[in-house]
Amino acid sequence: MDVREPENRSACGPTEVEGPRIVMLCAELRDAEPMARSLEKLNSGSLLTYDRHEQLRLNPPVGEVAMFVIVDRESLESITGTLRWLGRHWPRAVRVVVGETGSGRQELTARMGGAIYLVYPAPQEQWQSLVRLAVQSANRAGTPAA
Repeated sequence: MDVREPENRSACGPTEVEGPRIVMLCAELRDAEPMARSLEKLNSGSLLTYDRHEQLRLNPPVGEVAMFVIVDRESLESITGTLRWLGRHWPRAVRVVVGETGSGRQELTARMGGAIYLVYPAPQEQWQSLVRLAVQSANRAGTPAA
């Protein structure tokens, strides 16, 4: 299932979507498939993927995003910089980093950046839990503060 936006289209698309908006940063498209399947079961929401950290920063999505998921096997500097950038631009969005088994530095970097850390390959149940969390986050974002 190809969930990437075509090169000739903007990542800005419609901002009013039914369900959570989830953005994934993953170098390989197959890494987005578990999230796409989980969203498909919910039959709601949208998934936008990016190949590289630079693409996300240069062409960010517009509007509310419930969750950002980074599946990264790159350097820790990329993860650190992206998590800081996300914290400034989308402070209410849930941030998740999916990394390698035994990568304590990567997990520490993710947690210090305010992200949830999962080990690759995450089981389908964890992806479904993330979608439920994104739904809750999207519902909170749409509710005015008391």
